[in-house]
Amino acid sequence: MKNQKRLIVITLLGFLWGCQSIEVSQDYNPAKDFYSLETYAWQLETQPETGDIRVDNPLLHDRIRAAVNQSLSDKGYRRISEGKPDFYVSYKYGTRSRIESDGVGFGLGFGWGSHSRFGGIGLGTGSTAREQDKRVLAVDLKDEKGNLLWRGVGTAPFEQHAGPEEITKEINAMVEKIMSQFPP
Repeated sequence: MKNQKRLIVITLLGFLWGCQSIEVSQDYNPAKDFYSLETYAWQLETQPETGDIRVDNPLLHDRIRAAVNQSLSDKGYRRISEGKPDFYVSYKYGTRSRIESDGVGFGLGFGWGSHSRFGGIGLGTGSTAREQDKRVLAVDLKDEKGNLLWRGVGTAPFEQHAGPEEITKEINAMVEKIMSQFPP
């Protein structure tokens, strides 16, 4: 009985952990030699307004830029303010709503008693539907002509009423996971 309880708890924790994960993807120009890049600059000094009050937050933009700068610095890239950099960095941040539902579930059980054996099959249809807000961050690296060299995209659950420390932690984790794909 203890092993069954442990298995249930571990399964539930794994499910909850999976729900909070950051999903990332990348796309890039395979003809570009990314290992020849050394310096970068931000394409824009300030982030353009989107009209979404949840996104148009200078403190949030400072956190994103600091996380990207730290990630690139950790990889050996230098940010320059004068001269021509090897690439420019920009990003887009926003939210989107997605309808999610429980998936179809399947169960199979069997057992035996003092007089007979028995079995059963269960099928769940995913009856619970809910709206889930997701944060989306796309980091772009472009050449001097504005051609896209690399794009990393991340999505994660959006918590509207998080505090500054939690927001910073979430942004840092998201940027770290996105930038872990660079260079490709």
